[in-house]
Amino acid sequence: MQQRAPEPQSKPSKPPPPPPPPKDDEDTLDDEDEEEHGDTYCGSCGGNYTADEFWIGCDICEKWFHGKCVKITPARAEHIKQYKCPSCSNKRART
Repeated sequence: MQQRAPEPQSKPSKPPPPPPPPKDDEDTLDDEDEEEHGDTYCGSCGGNYTADEFWIGCDICEKWFHGKCVKITPARAEHIKQYKCPSCSNKRART
């Protein structure tokens, strides 16, 4: 049986330089939101996603809507357990 000689320990490398200071948290979050939701369009008006507007997602069809297009405010949305967009609400009423 052959044994290997222990490998010589290499010198520890220099730690990497610290990352640059983060931008303002709100700016960073807005940029990340815009990148993540860049292909998101309002199911009502067809407008693009922007982080400075309130949006609400339908829990049935999973489409997203400007709050103003479906007449939902952020305060009202906090009290909604499961949001159904107008289209999904009408489908259920018809069947």
